[in-house]
Amino acid sequence: MEISVAIRRTTSSIISPTNSAASNIPVEDEEYGEDFDLSVSSHKRKQSGIPLEIAEGKSGLASKEPSLEVITDEEEGDINMHNPLPMSRSLSRLSSFGRPTSPIPEFEELFDGANRRFRYASSIKFLSTRNILILAFITIVAILMTINTPSQPDPGLDVSRPTEADAPTEDGESHFEGVGEGLEFFTEVDHVRYYKSPDKMKEMKSEGPTPADRQLGGMHIFKNVCLTNNIDAIHYENNPTTSLRGLIYFTRDQEHNPQRCVPCSNSENMDSWDGTYEDEKVVKHKCGMNGLHAMYATSAGDWSDCIMEEENTQIMKKFGQTQSPTNVSKVHFFQAPTFLLQFNAFDLESALFDMLMTYLPFWRMFERNEFPFTSLISHSVKGCVSHSRHPFCELLHQMAAFWEVQDLTWESDDTLYCYETLYYNQLGYNRNLEHDGHVTKEVFGGLRENLFNRFGLPRRRTVEARQMDAKIQGQDLLGTKIILYDKKSKDETHWTDMESVVTQAKTLEKYQNVTFVVVKDFDDLSVAQQARTFNEADAVVMVHGQHMANAIYAVDETSFVGVGCSGTVPLVGNPKFMELMDSSYRHVSKCEEDHEEGSEACVVCQDDDHFTITLPAFEKLIDDVIAK
Repeated sequence: MEISVAIRRTTSSIISPTNSAASNIPVEDEEYGEDFDLSVSSHKRKQSGIPLEIAEGKSGLASKEPSLEVITDEEEGDINMHNPLPMSRSLSRLSSFGRPTSPIPEFEELFDGANRRFRYASSIKFLSTRNILILAFITIVAILMTINTPSQPDPGLDVSRPTEADAPTEDGESHFEGVGEGLEFFTEVDHVRYYKSPDKMKEMKSEGPTPADRQLGGMHIFKNVCLTNNIDAIHYENNPTTSLRGLIYFTRDQEHNPQRCVPCSNSENMDSWDGTYEDEKVVKHKCGMNGLHAMYATSAGDWSDCIMEEENTQIMKKFGQTQSPTNVSKVHFFQAPTFLLQFNAFDLESALFDMLMTYLPFWRMFERNEFPFTSLISHSVKGCVSHSRHPFCELLHQMAAFWEVQDLTWESDDTLYCYETLYYNQLGYNRNLEHDGHVTKEVFGGLRENLFNRFGLPRRRTVEARQMDAKIQGQDLLGTKIILYDKKSKDETHWTDMESVVTQAKTLEKYQNVTFVVVKDFDDLSVAQQARTFNEADAVVMVHGQHMANAIYAVDETSFVGVGCSGTVPLVGNPKFMELMDSSYRHVSKCEEDHEEGSEACVVCQDDDHFTITLPAFEKLIDDVIAK
């Protein structure tokens, strides 16, 4: 049998648990406040249990009704300090009074003389030292019996209440206490349950993953799971990332596996939840999928205890999979459907292809119907779609990727975040656009039109639209604008002599209708300025890097050229992406040893991180761009 108690405060507004004005997520109350209604409490207070004859006084004094006696001047003098009545006399005198026939004296009885005075005849007796002590004793006994009379819960059940330090004090809050089998103790605010300890949660059973849509792949739904954050990933020597999460899956199938809580390493491409991977031999359970590494437990408390085992801690360090939180003291359980927004905040190009190219068809579907989730959580960038100025977050905000979905805040210390329904947009599912038809030219074109309008970009997306604008304005489309970036501001591979060859090229007659624009550092430009820079370009010639993701703001038929010693083609150079863009990409890499000067566009590599381009090679590159 389970007893639930709810205590609700209501005010004029409802405060979200994501309220940034409060630095800490609220937790349980210690005191209930003035509006606490005892009628809803399970603690039924007993009566004092004092017998009526004791409460009234065994001496019978309380049964005596006070009467009014007319006192003459002479009698009053006897009672004054000059001639005080002995206590025995006063008692005998009072006891001789007869009971009046009516409880209310007649007017004439009270006011039958100008010099008459009145008093209660019993006041002297009532205020005696003995009676005061008796009343004080009765009062103390009543108070002690009240304090020491507990409510009568079932034996062995915890009926403790929230403390002020642990309870939210937000408007519209509710407190819930479950008592019975599977003890559960929490407070609730706006569909979020706050547990002061993982041991206070009932045992959960996870479900999933199930597809969010039977026709579209890449998005999965999990039920009753918790998320953790890989805190080693941002320190990876190669390709640090903010995109790795651990997912705690609750089941008893793994309860006898001592490594049930240890995630697999990030060394393999895991494109399927049910796939088989090498690390399973170590952890003895399924690994999960890219970006979402599986861990198993019977409860939140079981997981917290499991990862603190020394052997498990060492395996996670070896795998580069140390999880946060490591020592769980609080749990937040979100009952509203929540979307996991996940991407690498260190690499805008990866974010574009790993997250957005999977999410786009779902965005279009949700936009036309409704979003199945009401909140999102992002451990990649805090407050990503609510207030962050990160370039990828700004893109999501401007395209209205989530409309009015609430962006949840999170703490990184000792709080575990769990979800009744979690939508997972699979990281990297369509990274290489290998799922034909997943992102169509219509959907991608609609996204770009949206962004062009929201950022107020000067050039229309299609050639036809630009020609129409030029005709209306009486202008022509002659001339070519080329944007160049040498990446010298970064401690990475860069083009050492770019400005020198550009300066020489500007003096050549054949380039009089070519405008060369050199970007010093993209980090000095706002997101809108970067978008405008790419939008105004007819051609982009740059050392490869995350700035190339700004290609999404470029117009149709833009020529993209990546330069560098490596022959690796970046993600934007994928022919399928260029097809969506109605544009072209060319990669310029290291010159062949026997190449003829000026016969091809290529670079001379000084080492792995530095290269130059001769003027003849640069001319060849620009000539090819203009020809297209």
